[in-house]
Amino acid sequence: MPRRSLLLLATLTAAALFSVFLLVPATPHAWKGLAGSLPQWRSSSTKSATPSTSTVADLAAADSEALKALGLTAPFDFRRRCFDVRPTKRVQRTSLASVKFDLLAIPPSQGLTMDDLLPPCQESLKLDVPFFDPRAKIDTSALFLGVATTMSRVHASLPAFSRWLSGTGSPLLVLLVDQPDLNEQAAAIGMLRAMAADLEIDIIFEPYNGDVVHDSEGLKNFALAEAFDKYQRPGTRWYGIIDDDTFFVSLPAMLQALKPYDPARPWYIGALTEGLFRVAQEGFKAWGGAGFFISPPLMSQLAASAARCRPLDQGFGDILWRDCILEVTSPTVKLTQLPGLNQIDLWGDISGWYESGLHPMLTIHHWKSWHFHPIPLASFITSVAGPDTFLQRYVFNDDVVMTNGFSIVHYPHGLPDLNLTELTFAEDVNKMQKPGQLMFHYSLGATRPALQVGREKVSWELKFAAFGPGAKSVRQFYVKKRVEGEGDGARDSVIEVDWQRG
Repeated sequence: MPRRSLLLLATLTAAALFSVFLLVPATPHAWKGLAGSLPQWRSSSTKSATPSTSTVADLAAADSEALKALGLTAPFDFRRRCFDVRPTKRVQRTSLASVKFDLLAIPPSQGLTMDDLLPPCQESLKLDVPFFDPRAKIDTSALFLGVATTMSRVHASLPAFSRWLSGTGSPLLVLLVDQPDLNEQAAAIGMLRAMAADLEIDIIFEPYNGDVVHDSEGLKNFALAEAFDKYQRPGTRWYGIIDDDTFFVSLPAMLQALKPYDPARPWYIGALTEGLFRVAQEGFKAWGGAGFFISPPLMSQLAASAARCRPLDQGFGDILWRDCILEVTSPTVKLTQLPGLNQIDLWGDISGWYESGLHPMLTIHHWKSWHFHPIPLASFITSVAGPDTFLQRYVFNDDVVMTNGFSIVHYPHGLPDLNLTELTFAEDVNKMQKPGQLMFHYSLGATRPALQVGREKVSWELKFAAFGPGAKSVRQFYVKKRVEGEGDGARDSVIEVDWQRG
């Protein structure tokens, strides 16, 4: 029997084991986890192992769309694993969670082509995850966010913003640093407002009143202080300053992390960069891309002192924020460091950072500039299994570690010490030389040398994800590309991991 017929038969036979997934491509609607803009197809009934003809056709179309997104070279090898998640208060996020299961036990389907149906799961494993209520609508309007950016960059950033900002109630103040007069761009601004409204983002646009050509990034960023003061709202308890590539894993979790601090007092809360050399160069401050937070009394003081502070500019926004605080507060309001805010000033292969089991995980930065990982797609898992499962490490019996939303790694010679961070990265821009010896990193703790990829460490990295109907399920696609020199039998390899919430 031809391979396609065999795969079709297997798909029909196993249809009752796990729900079929709807593919949601990377459109603005997709970032929200909504499938309303695309035709949906039904999950196969648990009472019948024979889905309708249209269901099979849609399954084939969804598989084809996913394979195109992965950029595979056929023929390729394929595995699929499925999990039913059960939120429970008995489970908390840890650096490393043990799963008594062999993730790679079932041999891959070999030699698939782009026209083949992807084989279904043979079984679904039940997995307890930290409790979360996917139906809960948590109002985070007490957190007022602001970003200084250009019109084109905010247009590109809104879809990613919507993954964590849509429907939260938190307003977003956008200071358009390339626009001195919004009336001159009324049509474009109107389109951006409509886009934000469609994504359920409460957005405010403000022009930049300085010299849009010659003013530094620092002056433009610090202008948010006066803009915040102009648009202040009585319910605001915190102001958050972010970059246009700052990504919050969960805005409710961010607001909860600020709960120990009294917003009626002056607070300056943030995190240092991971790059030791940059700390030495720029000093002790809250790095802007990680996100930093200022209480209303302090923000009012900074806005009132803006003219006094502008001459302190050294070119970078987060430096000017710090220097203004040092200049105008007495007693001095010092930086309060908050774990979980991540600047990620790391260069090259930063898999060691993602795979280090950091917790808490509040923000991610530089995910589409200094390095690239499709964080909005990777975060789809938070809608199905909760925010505490994003980048959670799961170790399996067969010396495999899955960092959920980033990678699946097999260690052929046994697990390394997973309490140590693997030094795969350099600490500054364009520095490709990795540290070659064990050392202690102030933010990542004890470390170990990088393993040899392909021999000591075999990695599949997440390249694509898709929601199922109602955002109750998600498909993740982890890919290992064929490497030249691996031999004639080497192929691209895909591991699909499907997650479903009952």
